[in-house]
Amino acid sequence: GPTFTLGDVRLGRDAAGLDPAEFGLAQGEKAGSLTILKAAEQMADRLKQEGRPLTEVTRRDVVADHETQTVDLAIDVEAGPVAPLGTVTVKGARSVDPGFIAYYSRLRPGQTYSPEQLRKAGERLRTLGVFSSVTVNEADGLATDGSLPIGIVVSEGKHRYFGIGASYSSVDGGGIEGYWGHRNLFGEAESLRIEGAVRGLGELKDVSDVSSLDYTAGITFIKPGAFLPSGTLEASIKGSTLETDYYDAATVTGKVSYAYEVTDVDSVSAGLSLAYDSIDDAFADGNEYLTFGIPIGYIRDTRDNRLNATEGHYGTVTLTPSYDVLGQTFFTSLEGSISAYLGFGEDDRFVLAGRVSAGSLVGGGDLSAIPATRRFFSGGGGSVRGYSFQEITPYNAEGEGTGGPSYMTANLEARINVTDTIGIVPFLDIGTVSDNTVPDFNDIKMGAGIGLRYMTPFGPLRLDVAVPLDPYEGGSRYAIYAGIGQSF
Repeated sequence: GPTFTLGDVRLGRDAAGLDPAEFGLAQGEKAGSLTILKAAEQMADRLKQEGRPLTEVTRRDVVADHETQTVDLAIDVEAGPVAPLGTVTVKGARSVDPGFIAYYSRLRPGQTYSPEQLRKAGERLRTLGVFSSVTVNEADGLATDGSLPIGIVVSEGKHRYFGIGASYSSVDGGGIEGYWGHRNLFGEAESLRIEGAVRGLGELKDVSDVSSLDYTAGITFIKPGAFLPSGTLEASIKGSTLETDYYDAATVTGKVSYAYEVTDVDSVSAGLSLAYDSIDDAFADGNEYLTFGIPIGYIRDTRDNRLNATEGHYGTVTLTPSYDVLGQTFFTSLEGSISAYLGFGEDDRFVLAGRVSAGSLVGGGDLSAIPATRRFFSGGGGSVRGYSFQEITPYNAEGEGTGGPSYMTANLEARINVTDTIGIVPFLDIGTVSDNTVPDFNDIKMGAGIGLRYMTPFGPLRLDVAVPLDPYEGGSRYAIYAGIGQSF
């Protein structure tokens, strides 16, 4: 039959002061049933945000006039009184301390009621990883003191886990890895993870020649809700050996850091680190460094989805003053990155995504006084696709890559959903690594390509094919990347 449009729209009771057009009920627009149902619920949510938990839709009359092909609406919403949160109870906890659950939810008696606050409390508890389900329930009515009791119901998952994995690279051959973890070490969702990996099996020429392999091992401890509900304490020690085309490094790093969520989208962190490096690079063999650092960071994240964002932005800034005890060298690393996302069309079937990253090393005197693991290289899946890992770098007279004290990269993608599950992504990456403290853009490299995305409930599966537009002599001619989630 014909499409009906909205005619007279009347809002009554506590909804009388709302504008129907804000909820998609403008006169002359299509009178879709889903639009009408959602609009009434959104009006109730709007009034709930004023701290009125008992808000409900009490009337929704829909009258269709078949002669004029219009639909008249009458919607009443009763808001009820403003109420604070009352007693917070926890059910279903077994080995996780119920007091910690209430503490970490950040729901406190006396706070003004907010449905968004309750939603975020549930999300917070789910991210701990110790629960298979979390439900935050509101009482049907107010307590005698006028407050709204809140009930948190949890179901604990398995706290211990382990895994093994394998990988293959057309350059380095195969690799194996394994890990073991505990998600609730002392009863307050403390996590402990022990992991290790061996890579480079394709370069092993003799069974006894294990020194050519790359090894990684580490242990990490995380305490959520440390000192404050919004704080997280993390301590780790990790060791690795790494052979690249530009340096060989054996590294052991210990780190302690504390992160604090300032708001729902802003967080800051600070810590202490101590790293020992033994490095063979373009400058010399057997260079040793013992570097003390104070990493300080800031993150702002307004993305609607971390694995497949369609709006918002994600920005990071990290400042790390460092001192090499053995070389008596002081230097500071400053890095920043900003990503932005803009969706178009129905259900955001087209998303324009961009990212700009830059970094600089200040101090240190000669470049060789800074560990190669702290210098900047570019190229590969995380920067300029099409070029091999760390291929974009300044080179000395012997043609050996040295790394540089500054870099800048830019990435642009057009993410197009062809169907509900298949997407294509043409992209362009640009990057440079400079000999100077500030990028001079004397050697700009660009890579371009196209990617395929397969959408799954846990995020898109990614396959990208890229070529360098200005390849190095004897360098990479193409590259293929695979992963889970968008490239940035």
